[in-house]
Amino acid sequence: MDLQIYRKMCKRSKGRGQLLNLKTNWQLDFDYFCNMDKTEKRFYIYLLLWFIADLIQACVTNVHADEAYYALYGQFLDWGYYDHPPMVGLMTFLSHWAPGYLSIRLLTVLLHSATLLLVWKTIRPANPTIRDVNEFCIISLSLFMFVLYGFITTPDAPLLFFVALFFYLYKLYQEKNKVWIAMLIGVAIAGMLYSKYMAVLVVAFVLLSNFKLLKDWRMWLAIAFAAMLFMPHVLWQTFNGFPSLKYHFLVRKDPFSWSYILEFIPSQLLVFNPVCFILALYFCWRERKNKDTFIRAIVFTTIGFFAFFWVMTINGHAEPHWTVATSIPILYILFMHTREHVWRKRIMIFVLPFAMIIIIARIALLFPNVPEQTGFGNRRPLINAMHKLCENTPTIFYSSFQYPSIYRYYTGENATALSSVYNRMTQYDILQLDKDLQGKEVAVLSPYSAYGMTKIDDFEFYYKRIQKFQGTNRIDVIVDRQIPSHDSIELHVTLKNNYSLPFDFKHEEMPVGFDAAYMQQDKLKIEHCIYDGENVIPANGSICGKLKFKRQDEGNYVICLRNHINTSVNSKAMEIPRDND
Repeated sequence: MDLQIYRKMCKRSKGRGQLLNLKTNWQLDFDYFCNMDKTEKRFYIYLLLWFIADLIQACVTNVHADEAYYALYGQFLDWGYYDHPPMVGLMTFLSHWAPGYLSIRLLTVLLHSATLLLVWKTIRPANPTIRDVNEFCIISLSLFMFVLYGFITTPDAPLLFFVALFFYLYKLYQEKNKVWIAMLIGVAIAGMLYSKYMAVLVVAFVLLSNFKLLKDWRMWLAIAFAAMLFMPHVLWQTFNGFPSLKYHFLVRKDPFSWSYILEFIPSQLLVFNPVCFILALYFCWRERKNKDTFIRAIVFTTIGFFAFFWVMTINGHAEPHWTVATSIPILYILFMHTREHVWRKRIMIFVLPFAMIIIIARIALLFPNVPEQTGFGNRRPLINAMHKLCENTPTIFYSSFQYPSIYRYYTGENATALSSVYNRMTQYDILQLDKDLQGKEVAVLSPYSAYGMTKIDDFEFYYKRIQKFQGTNRIDVIVDRQIPSHDSIELHVTLKNNYSLPFDFKHEEMPVGFDAAYMQQDKLKIEHCIYDGENVIPANGSICGKLKFKRQDEGNYVICLRNHINTSVNSKAMEIPRDND
């Protein structure tokens, strides 16, 4: 019996004057648990143990660099971020009051337990046995990515929850064509999209599995409702120049390589585990002609995801975790076939060892000296060494967006990142925290510099203290005219200063020069520019000038401003002009 129905029955009995003392919901929940059959009790005991394990893991496992970056999202809540939609930022914001590492991971732990509950509610047999519950938990525990996102905070954690909610509601909708269920499906779709953009594939493959949905006005209502809920993020993208779309479709695009295509399947075998991955594909093939709309949705989503991202490897490397949403349908199809007598014993024989391996790996992550290669190494000693030098001085990192995030998380100090021509833009470029540091004393750090290294507490990194910082990242170079010749290019440019202080090219501590950076066969070639113009740009003002540099035969180029700590990208990418342009 459902818990809510049980509560209502108890309330009705009180209203009829029966001898039943007033009880709180907690007492009713306990009574409900005591009156459960052994199968349901077993599941909820497993769910509680899983929650406790995730909670302990979240409290003890070192923070991953990406998690610290997402904690930055939570400090500056917005409708969108450079790399991802805003759901992960909301999660870290809602978790920030919790102690220790839970200040990033609390919502993740709660959502993961809710995800597991939704999956069980969706595929729970009419008359489950204790063996069913045991096997469901073992299969769930054997999927590496599903387990991992139960205690670390990334956009994949809320994505799994909303995918599970979507399939739960979709199955319910197949049984009851109700408008309110369709509206909840719209909420689930919006939740998926607010978690990760690739969630649109889940909706697309479910629609492909059942064309009758295209004739169902309730489904169109659900999609319209989801679009309305998602509109604030669309507007954010529009107002900010679509940074996320440019990043995912342009910046991440790589030249064709057979290695990207060949490595895809082995990476999927690793992150799901070979047995579950191969069996899931086999069972999907077996069920390809199944008329059940829910099973067809599972099959289309599973096969569709893998096929889509495998095809996308022609444009570059596909991260293994991009297919994490298929963890939910894989759980469905594996459990469904585990109950077949012929497969029951075979699946458990091969799946159980992987579940044990994952348990051992989780225990290993509880120890403080985890290898750095795992991403969960203990960076606190390094951060403490950096803090000894910087103290309470605002700190600027270059060549890394992870380190300022970790530094901010562990120390609570003001830290930001400077993007350069050698690395990609990040959320720090949208926040532009460095604008507030212009003209102030700052400490500059980088773990990757090959010169001027400072050693402290057995750690080496580049360190420099600057009394009056002058950054270059917020200077716009607007090309008004290109004049090509046989061996050079001359540009007439407008230089716009977006800082509230004058910008001096002959700054006492941080003088500035110009570079033209060519991209040639995935490698950068830098040409120094000769600048002809004024040396000071007024605060929030602009000046005109000329640049001249050596012409290359191939590759687009950008104009960069260079000082002794960074080379920033300050113009849009341009094609090499023809002589008669």
